[in-house]
Amino acid sequence: MSALCVSYVVTVYNKAPYLPFLIAGLAAQTGDFSREFIFVDDGSTDDSIAVLRQLTAGWPERRIIEQENQGPAMALNAGLGAARGDFIKTVDGDDMLTPGATAALIGAVEASGAGVAFGAADTYVPAEGLAAAQRRAQACGSAGATELVPDTLYATLRRAQTTTSSWLARADLVRGIGGCDDGVFVQDYSIELRLAQATQFARVPLVIYLQPSSAPGRQSEQGAQELHDLNLAVARFVERATALPTAVRRYALRRTAGRAWHYAHRRAGKGYASREFWRYAAAQLGLGRADGGAIRATCEIFRRSSPIKLVNAP
Repeated sequence: MSALCVSYVVTVYNKAPYLPFLIAGLAAQTGDFSREFIFVDDGSTDDSIAVLRQLTAGWPERRIIEQENQGPAMALNAGLGAARGDFIKTVDGDDMLTPGATAALIGAVEASGAGVAFGAADTYVPAEGLAAAQRRAQACGSAGATELVPDTLYATLRRAQTTTSSWLARADLVRGIGGCDDGVFVQDYSIELRLAQATQFARVPLVIYLQPSSAPGRQSEQGAQELHDLNLAVARFVERATALPTAVRRYALRRTAGRAWHYAHRRAGKGYASREFWRYAAAQLGLGRADGGAIRATCEIFRRSSPIKLVNAP
């Protein structure tokens, strides 16, 4: 047995119907490494805890952390804080890893020198049952050549490269960045920004996980919340990354102002006289300050048009 250990950190909130798929994917992971499993239940009100305990009974190195509902970012950080492995593999509570996912990602990190490796997603249909999902996962094949992502931070500012279930990272790197920003409700993008500043990413041409074709309540299906948290994550990142070059800050402002304007125009009926358009135009022309405050202002349209979950954090 290899001395390397992978810590699987799984966040769960009211995922009882999907947990058989999650657990089957974890149990099917191939590779010569030891593993620990850390499940963080974020105050579920369904049977998630009971199902987790039943499906993982007898698993060595299994830990279930229960906490009051605090949101996915705080739940993920609780799990990351408990992880002791050499690598961190994060997983959403309704996703199903393909059998060779972990081994392929470790291989990509070690071969490329990148600190993070990630791959693609496909879907399973919960109504078709576990056996059908397992056949689909088995059919995902083997990885091809790994590709390093050039200018990883710019790529991440342009659009998210990863989701929670798609990546694996060196544990010391995750510890060094402090996990995700727990001042942002949704966890995915803030941790990617921090990782992208710290290291280069490697892309593996392999389906790493299957996500449910439909999962009511999933954060990725909450459009305004997701877009708001993308922009808020960038604002807080820029505020804290004081050494960022001006060109990077201006690019971050252009991307966030563009996101806010397109939402305002297409979803909220705003026109060219709106503040969202003028912020967008000024950002494109390089006018005004490109700082965290200017980026925070791009979050306003999402809060005015939809109920947004916020976290009380500085």
